[in-house]
Amino acid sequence: MSIKTYTIPSFTGLDQAGDENSLSPRFSPDAANMDTDGGRLSVADGFSKYSAAVLPGSGRLRLLTSWRGGSGEIPVAVAGGDVYALIRGEWVLKYSYESPYSTNYDSCMVRIGSTDYLVIADGLHRMIKFDGETCSLFGSSEQSSDAVCSYLAVYRGRLFAAGESANPDRIYYSCLPGSGRTVEDWGYVQASPAVEGGHAEVGSLGGDPIVAIKAMSNQLLIFKRNSLYRLIGDRPSNFTIEHIDASVPTTRQQAIAIHGDTAYFVTRRGLYFFNGVTARPCPDMRMIKTLTERASASVSCAVIAEDKLYFTLQRMLETLLVVYDLQERKYMLRKGISVHDMAALDGRPVFMNENRLLFSLGVGAGYDGEPISAYWTTPLTDLEDKACIKSPRLLLLRGSGRLAVEVELDGRIEKHVVTLPDSRSEVAEVPLFSSGRTLRLRFSNTDGGRFTLEGGVELELGMRRRTE
Repeated sequence: MSIKTYTIPSFTGLDQAGDENSLSPRFSPDAANMDTDGGRLSVADGFSKYSAAVLPGSGRLRLLTSWRGGSGEIPVAVAGGDVYALIRGEWVLKYSYESPYSTNYDSCMVRIGSTDYLVIADGLHRMIKFDGETCSLFGSSEQSSDAVCSYLAVYRGRLFAAGESANPDRIYYSCLPGSGRTVEDWGYVQASPAVEGGHAEVGSLGGDPIVAIKAMSNQLLIFKRNSLYRLIGDRPSNFTIEHIDASVPTTRQQAIAIHGDTAYFVTRRGLYFFNGVTARPCPDMRMIKTLTERASASVSCAVIAEDKLYFTLQRMLETLLVVYDLQERKYMLRKGISVHDMAALDGRPVFMNENRLLFSLGVGAGYDGEPISAYWTTPLTDLEDKACIKSPRLLLLRGSGRLAVEVELDGRIEKHVVTLPDSRSEVAEVPLFSSGRTLRLRFSNTDGGRFTLEGGVELELGMRRRTE
């Protein structure tokens, strides 16, 4: 019999792209509610209430956003046909739309004169603007800015709008602010055509309406149902609309997030990105293949905060929150969180759940007082020696906290609960007794508690042939 050490040098993230037997032990084919920052394996932080106030009414949440001004940020929520702002810890009704109510809202911040406004569009009514205290109608027919639009973006100082039901291929743009002009002026300026407003048609095929617009530093992305365009230039005389891709899976305004000069968007085929030239599936998207194959993106939302992309997928009645680390290029999964919409407030991710409460994500050791169920599973492997019988003898761990360890051999599971030493410099030893040809480990928390494994994991095992 020979002795072999099975080593997990560090922990990275999910990888569901291929056969587990060839998967590096740094990755997991199945894990949830764990963090792997710095190569350590830890129970992820939970969430806590941003505010104890319950959003009034019973209308479904359609938009979670915020007004931003010199005095800070004010969370704003649109539910049913009502617009609420979180003022001094209470949700205050600021505006009510006339019936029928929209299911599609969008917003963006603009400055009109010296006042900061949050402009909200719903595709069924005139746009409105919120100054941090009151709501009023945006634009006017005299300013040519009373179009009923659904999607908004600010690009090179101008407000762009699209999603008008009567003109589904049309994109509007405002005048360039200055000399008395504001983003509420969408008309022609004969004295200076370089600053005038107007509109343009994007594409000419029927059945391919605009479904989203997003601004980057040097171009405006125009998402249509089946294609992608971009607008470049800094004035109407050199505005150029280019057709980027003729076949792109459809997405939605809330499922697109911008990081630097890269746009990430969630589709039914998984996570895509626009790299400044063309749109393609993320190269590592197959690492969450199992999640995306069985999930729907029709109500997905996405937000970027703290160099991480958070996006949701729907599987049956369960919401899956995927966290993509944009620096380390790794995926992790959060489960047990009901997310109806997300936003970034003060640089941190927040979300609202089915109980109409607003929460800060990544805060606290539990789910608003409820325990977190977290686990990490290593790949099922025969260590590239199927004939050999493996007899694990000793599992060696460093870290802190208390965890459950399951050692699976040929489908039989040996369970242990381990309390790690108080000193991080000590190594915990877990004696093992099973044997088999295929091996898998599972680490999980107990009773919602926290633990951390650092310095990797080592498993000492005997290797023998049947004749030995």
